Amino acid sequence: MEATTFIISVALSALLHHSLALRPNLDNSTDQNALLSFKFHVTSDPIGVLDTWNQNSSICTWHGVLCSSTKNRVTGLTLANMTLTAAMSPYITNLSFLRVLDLKDNNYHGTIPVEIGKLRRLETLILASNNIDGMIPSSLSGCSRLKVIDLSENHLEGTIPSELGNLLILQDLSFAKNNLTGLIPSSLGNLSFLRTLGLKSNYLHGPIPVELGRLNTLLQLHIGDNHVSGEVPSSIFNLSSLIFMIFAKNELSGHLPSNLFTALPSLTNLLLGSNLFQGNIPTSFPNATNLLRVDFSNNQYSGLVPSLWNLHNLSFLNFEINQLVSEGEHGLHFITSLTNLTFLQVFSVASNHFTGMFPSSIANLSGQLTMLVMGGNHFEGNIPEGIGNLGSLTQLSLESNSLSGKIPSTIVNLQNLFLDFNFLSGSIPKSLGNLSQLYEMGLSRNNFTGTIPSRLSNCQHLQFLDLSMNGLIGKIPK
Repeated sequence: MEATTFIISVALSALLHHSLALRPNLDNSTDQNALLSFKFHVTSDPIGVLDTWNQNSSICTWHGVLCSSTKNRVTGLTLANMTLTAAMSPYITNLSFLRVLDLKDNNYHGTIPVEIGKLRRLETLILASNNIDGMIPSSLSGCSRLKVIDLSENHLEGTIPSELGNLLILQDLSFAKNNLTGLIPSSLGNLSFLRTLGLKSNYLHGPIPVELGRLNTLLQLHIGDNHVSGEVPSSIFNLSSLIFMIFAKNELSGHLPSNLFTALPSLTNLLLGSNLFQGNIPTSFPNATNLLRVDFSNNQYSGLVPSLWNLHNLSFLNFEINQLVSEGEHGLHFITSLTNLTFLQVFSVASNHFTGMFPSSIANLSGQLTMLVMGGNHFEGNIPEGIGNLGSLTQLSLESNSLSGKIPSTIVNLQNLFLDFNFLSGSIPKSLGNLSQLYEMGLSRNNFTGTIPSRLSNCQHLQFLDLSMNGLIGKIPK
């Protein structure tokens, strides 16, 4: 009997040992030490978000800490928008099971530790809207599981590491609003799953790499506000999935293909302002039915603007500072076509070479229109009384034209009114004194006569008023 009991005891002991061997290692002391070191670097925690971080409780109950359900190891650290002030801690790289690191919108400073490349399981890295400086460590390429990198709105400098082209499952990459220099690496063309590439507001220069045309899943391409130059590679216009294409404020040149909007049928935002583009507006423009915002401003576009009847969703349209014309009987027909755009809020054709009678169809534009900017052209005729139908209009800029007649008394709600350098005449409507939100008004160098309305004193927000070079009498109301 004793022998049997001994055998059973040995068997149970062996079974228990085997069972313990199979159980996951629940020791998370390494993670705890890493988090406490991370907390040590925090110099300001005004809302006490880290008060729960103490050794008397499980780290998996600490605010912002996520743990795996099986191994009890830290898999996520999410402390976005917690007003923390801290130096970037190298000890964060000891969280070897970390998959998500989100410290967005705090006051972290210092450099990104080179050791971050040791986080082999990291999938999401969000450090946006902090005060992080230094260079982007090339060791990030060691985090081969990364899908999201957002380092935007910091003070990063130096170049974009070409090694990031090895992150083959990366989907979203943003370095926007930093101080980065150098070229856009051609290796980014290897990121075949990339959906968003955000590089705007840096100091990048050189050409757009032709290799970016291989990013067949790309939805958003933001490289605005840099010093990127040269022509846009034709391969970019093969990215039929593109929704956002933002190239504004660069030194890009050349012609856009006439089939641009049929090649990129999903475009909702096309911002090309402040470059060196030339040639005609693409003839496919009227087919871009998904467009919401279009900016062709401050380039060298010439020729006619096509009719835009089908752009039902458009809310922002800017052609200003180009060399566009309105020759022929139907040269201004595109303005009449805008009456079909019921969501239009901003429309500008300022500083072009448009001629002819000021279109009366302006009065039929969208009731949502807030800005109408048509100065610096050669429009003639009267401002239609029906412009008062535009009840949401806050800015009307028609300066430097050849307009005549009177100011419509129907104008309402304006905050900014610029009619300088025209041939307008008659008296200044007393109704302008009803514009309680009026902030700036320029009526100089016209042919106005009569008395300056005393009711202008009702415009309590008025900061700028120019009535010079007219035939007006009286004092400007204070």
